[in-house]
Amino acid sequence: MFYQMMLPFSPHFSRLLAGAALLLTAATAVRGDIVSDWNALALASMTGTESPMVAHDLAILQASIYNADQSIEGTYNTYGSGAYPAPVIGSAPAGADYQAAIIAAANTVMQNLYAGSSSNSTSLYNSQLGAIANSQAKTDGIAWGVTIANNVLNWRATDGSADAATTSYTPVGTIGYWQQTSSAGALLPGWGNVSTFAIPGTATYMSALPSGSVTTYLQSSQYATDYNQVQSLGSAFSLTRTSDQTNQAYFWAAGGGTVKMTGMWNQIAQTAAATAGMSTADTARLLATLNVAMADASTTAMATAYDQQFWRPETAIANGDIDGNAGTNVDSSWAPLISSPSLPEYVSLNATISEAAATVLASYLGNNVSFSLGSDINGDGSIDLTRNFTSFSQAAIEAGMAGVYGGTQFLTSVTDGQALGANVANYVLANNFAVVPEPAGAVLVVWGAFFLLGARRRR
Repeated sequence: MFYQMMLPFSPHFSRLLAGAALLLTAATAVRGDIVSDWNALALASMTGTESPMVAHDLAILQASIYNADQSIEGTYNTYGSGAYPAPVIGSAPAGADYQAAIIAAANTVMQNLYAGSSSNSTSLYNSQLGAIANSQAKTDGIAWGVTIANNVLNWRATDGSADAATTSYTPVGTIGYWQQTSSAGALLPGWGNVSTFAIPGTATYMSALPSGSVTTYLQSSQYATDYNQVQSLGSAFSLTRTSDQTNQAYFWAAGGGTVKMTGMWNQIAQTAAATAGMSTADTARLLATLNVAMADASTTAMATAYDQQFWRPETAIANGDIDGNAGTNVDSSWAPLISSPSLPEYVSLNATISEAAATVLASYLGNNVSFSLGSDINGDGSIDLTRNFTSFSQAAIEAGMAGVYGGTQFLTSVTDGQALGANVANYVLANNFAVVPEPAGAVLVVWGAFFLLGARRRR
């Protein structure tokens, strides 16, 4: 995405243009992957961590990187939210090196959140800083990056994420309500209470089952349609699911030992940023927006799930004779292709995350971007399957429908999750990470200059 900057007219206009050309040359020479290097290291450190937690921690990392950069460069508005005020552009020590600030901020966050990966973080930190000549600018940049990161970490230290896994939860245990389908406990039952990064709370964005309650939805024709679709397509031994749909189900399953759904979308973003040749600033902006949006979308989806508490298809199909709907047939031997996540079904967490991510990526890069993505299906650290995509929306649709093909989600949960994710992402895009506007005075000076030039020519 390109933006035009209007320069005020002056007798030294040619020298300003020359200076701008030098700045442009320097900007394009900066390594755009300095930010992606930290994102990739973070993903490797987060393997096996649940999707909402991955997005939460990457939002902290990338918000710190972004603010460390933009509080010095000032191309985009710095990020702030609630009790965390956006750093003032230009508040860093004069001349501070923005790359050193980025590196120091990233290392500070990773050392704090993932001490187990301390040696890897230290290695990357030393390697990247070693490419910057020693100077006061470097020293000031390092100190500023540490300050920015610590401010973000202090803000998020009491956001409720540390207590989300230990929050008590007891399933309702009646028809239509979620029942645990494995020995695993309820997944992050308190995550819906985690403080958001950008949206003003989850309540406005939470979704609800059609008809407004579990009982009325169970008796609806829409539920019967959802039920029969997943019963046919999502069975472990389905005769109607195509081989490609089976591949989609496995590809997007994001099971134990993987980088999870939020990690997969970060991999997509890193690839897209590199392909587009994005600068350091633009890469930082993209990844900060992406992860803030996914973090808030995840929190809202989790809040919805434990509020609605709807059952998974495998429980529903085993009880199809007592759900009060004549359009559903019981099958006590039915099993899903993919093991069900240990949390209520509605709304689809993966569909919500994916639509939020695709909305952000399409906003910055355009939707019709071709890319490939590999998936570690069994969590052993190796890529088992690679798929090719021609747009971000295609990938998001696949990621959502994979739940139906895998037998873990009803279609209504997918479509409502997609709407939720898009709504959250659009709020983040509309209210954060914007281009710093040109001063009104500069615009007036330019118009005045053109007027004067025109007047002189007419004489």
